[in-house]
Amino acid sequence: MPNDTVLAGLRRELTRELFEELTALQCAPEEILGYVGTDERKLRRWCRRTYGRPLETMMDMIRMDGLIAIRRASFDQLKKSATIISQQYNRFLPNAAAEARIGAESALRSLTAAVLPPEEEMRSLFDDPGESA
Repeated sequence: MPNDTVLAGLRRELTRELFEELTALQCAPEEILGYVGTDERKLRRWCRRTYGRPLETMMDMIRMDGLIAIRRASFDQLKKSATIISQQYNRFLPNAAAEARIGAESALRSLTAAVLPPEEEMRSLFDDPGESA
């Protein structure tokens, strides 16, 4: 089990829970340093002592928790808003929207072609009678 040590900074104490919360919020190491009031060397030592792993390794892993939380929150919002559903549909499934648009345009062209008479027939209907004589 990892050692639950506290890193005493000039501004506040850094606990394992606080470190994981800040990292999940996608904070950069510099932001954590400023928030706690410590230097990078102390943070690196604290991380190695607490987790038994380097700072970068732990931050990369813990950041994934934050990204997953963001995704979960997005899905919760999707359940509540048709506008957000439409935006996310277009964001994640742009080809599906493009295929539907292409299909609709093709259907419109076919309908227009079926309704309009051929060009020769149109000329014969609207030609000036004086021109053909």
